[in-house]
Amino acid sequence: MTKLSFLFFIFTFVCPTLCSQEKISCKVLDISTKKPVVYATVMLKNINRGTHADSSGNFEIPLAFRKTGIIRISSIGYKTKEIKLSNLKQNSTNTIYLAIAKSSLDEIVIKTSKRRKKRLLAKQIVRKAIENILENYPTEAHSYIGYYRDYQQPVGDSYQKAVNSQEPIKYLNVHEAILESFDDGFDSDKLKSTKNQTLLYNYRTNKDFIQDSTLTVPYDNKSKKYSESVYITPLGGNELNILDLTNAIRNYDKMSFSFTNIFQRDFLRNHKFKVKRVVFSDETPLYKISFTSINEKTSFDYSAFGSIYIAKQDFAIHKLNYNLYYKRKKNPQYTVTIAYQPKKDKMYLNYITFNNFFEASNGNYFQLKKTSFHTKQHTFKLSFNRKIALNSLESINRNFKIYYKNEKLKVVAVRPFDTSNNTLIVFIDEKSINRINLEKEQKGENYATNFTFDISHIKDSNGFTIDERASIKMNQYREFFVQEIFENKKLLIHKSFIDKSLPLSKSLITPLKLENSYWMNTPLKVKKGK
Repeated sequence: MTKLSFLFFIFTFVCPTLCSQEKISCKVLDISTKKPVVYATVMLKNINRGTHADSSGNFEIPLAFRKTGIIRISSIGYKTKEIKLSNLKQNSTNTIYLAIAKSSLDEIVIKTSKRRKKRLLAKQIVRKAIENILENYPTEAHSYIGYYRDYQQPVGDSYQKAVNSQEPIKYLNVHEAILESFDDGFDSDKLKSTKNQTLLYNYRTNKDFIQDSTLTVPYDNKSKKYSESVYITPLGGNELNILDLTNAIRNYDKMSFSFTNIFQRDFLRNHKFKVKRVVFSDETPLYKISFTSINEKTSFDYSAFGSIYIAKQDFAIHKLNYNLYYKRKKNPQYTVTIAYQPKKDKMYLNYITFNNFFEASNGNYFQLKKTSFHTKQHTFKLSFNRKIALNSLESINRNFKIYYKNEKLKVVAVRPFDTSNNTLIVFIDEKSINRINLEKEQKGENYATNFTFDISHIKDSNGFTIDERASIKMNQYREFFVQEIFENKKLLIHKSFIDKSLPLSKSLITPLKLENSYWMNTPLKVKKGK
């Protein structure tokens, strides 16, 4: 079986409190299907600063821009729309509809020496796009200020059951930042060059959502935290590096992710391509080219597919979406989406998202929490963290073993303590009590610590066995959305750049005078479970 090799950076989170901003909430939908327009770009027209819709089509704009602001909403394949913020409601979500732009399957043609027209094939278009990367993307120093976030999303209801929540849990471990990424140009090494650095302007753990530290432990690739068939190296470090690493366009001549590998060398030979149609980004016609992995190159254990959008005129790559599945499983092992946007004669980063699937043994499992012994009744009171399935108490000799200094006490009965079913009363045979002379023993100062409990086989009301750590299936998201682009901006002389070997939570915050001009775009709706 082929193993995927992918470098993951593990981190913990601590952060300062941020002042909240009042915002206008919006949702972008396809006018025909009523489905979200995922990651639509939202720009404040007069200042060229903005944000993006999330995977549900939601976005927020600070109320401070309402009086004079005009937003310009665009997405590949849709007609761009402009809206005055003053026309939007403050206290409810505004729904904005985008219409599909006219598309076609016009041919790109090239002329041969005999002046005959020849159709340019999908693979040729992709090859030209790769060959033109240094022409279409900036080799001069520039920077981006944008909104970063990472979060986890449960797959199915395994996490909801594990934490015994009555309500579905959609998001947890949400962390957010505003940062500025300095890039010395596409001819520099994004990860290793000292001229490629990041400043952190704001950072927070969003406490509106569940924080579960058992799911942020390092990958051990075995039982605590792992992704099936994917080798994950627990080196520790900066979570932004993983996004930089997965940007196959920016790192076109470096290793990125399986099976794109080194983009300029391996992308073409590991996949087959097909031109689907021509779509538009504003007035720019783009070829939408679909691709699938070649089994002989990537092994039959994996299947990858995606789309790449390339401009007809200059072969600039506007967007790349890559999805890799293991043995046709429903959830992808990972998904990468990278989007660039034109500014003058070059393409600059618009957003990048990376999602990987993992499984973990959750620390919030069914367990014994508290015990107490009642001398006169010869009973133990055992309290558990969850409701007990009473039909699992049938075999008391097998399920309940209690010892005092390694001397086994005979259990004669087990009864629920009250209607909550979280507590049991365990009755002990009088001969067992007398045999160890418990009346005398209890006069000792620390006699209670000599009791040990071996409780097995019983289950909670959700069917989880005691002390059994359930396997939790999760998607881990890391996302960066550019809010403003600065052309020809060189690295500042500054001592507080983010340490690339440390997590964001341990980085210094750099004060930003224009802090109200950039904002946390957190339209995630489903919050703490109860």
